[in-house]
Amino acid sequence: MGLFFLNSCSHRLEKAEYIQWVNSYDNGLHVKKDYGDFVFDLQHEPTDYHSLVRNDGYTTKEDDLQYYILKIGLKDPTQDLILHNVNDVAGKQQNLYYYSYLFQNDIFLEEASGELPCVLFHFEQNDLLKTRTFILGFENPRTEYAEESKLIIQSPQFGSLPVKIQILKHNIPSLKL
Repeated sequence: MGLFFLNSCSHRLEKAEYIQWVNSYDNGLHVKKDYGDFVFDLQHEPTDYHSLVRNDGYTTKEDDLQYYILKIGLKDPTQDLILHNVNDVAGKQQNLYYYSYLFQNDIFLEEASGELPCVLFHFEQNDLLKTRTFILGFENPRTEYAEESKLIIQSPQFGSLPVKIQILKHNIPSLKL
């Protein structure tokens, strides 16, 4: 059974199949985790996938960054992350400032090569959604390919303990070009 899984993931997939495979929660690149009042949804974007969804028109195996999309919401989907534990306009402004500028300093990626700081950070401010989206980029060390990574969030916004989300990056299929 294990050999079949290895063979099924090591072949080449057409674009639509590849996108579906990467987005699936079953393959380890897309993970949803509850932590306290919060729901974290983390999507790793392999280089080929990132190029496809960004419509660059090309792919390269030598990209300098590893890309992730992090969505954070509350278990109660009617509640807004920005208004969590806030009871005035000043508190909302502080949360917006934190998530726009300071949150990047509380995020890193742990791999066999060590801890990688978040070097690309974008907070998508969309007041129509209660869940908030962050685009993250980490250096791509050329020393070795990590078969797994852990996103670590060490933020007082989510409690005193760090949030750890594991991504499995082994057996990623190739993209047919």
